[in-house]
Amino acid sequence: MKILVAIDGSENSLRAVRYAVKTAAHFPGSRFTLVYVDTMSVQLKVKGGGTPPNFEELVNEGRKASLEGAEKIFFDSQVPYTIKVLEGYDIAETICDFAREYNYDQIIMGTRGLGNLKGIVLGSVSHKVISIAPCPVTFVK
Repeated sequence: MKILVAIDGSENSLRAVRYAVKTAAHFPGSRFTLVYVDTMSVQLKVKGGGTPPNFEELVNEGRKASLEGAEKIFFDSQVPYTIKVLEGYDIAETICDFAREYNYDQIIMGTRGLGNLKGIVLGSVSHKVISIAPCPVTFVK
């Protein structure tokens, strides 16, 4: 099974990573890909304008911080994984396009936690992913 785990460094995405690691025990031989979507680079390219001299360093630090926790969970669990950093303007479309292009069997991702009445509604990225995904999606809260 090819499983895409969408991450953004949030606690919800780390819960999704922990769930994915548990899933590995039920589907031996599965291949996991941690996917992080970088929107900042694309937005700057689209909008144009100048960037600070240390822009690449700042972007890389942001990516690293978002990936660190997820990598540690997979590494500590000894579950093999690969990492793919994608650039995209729309996170949901970027995730789903990648899953479609590389024939993933499942997407696992966190959903943001909202309070009160809004808590019954998925976050905007989660809602869009479930609407356009080419495969089953598991949300972890």
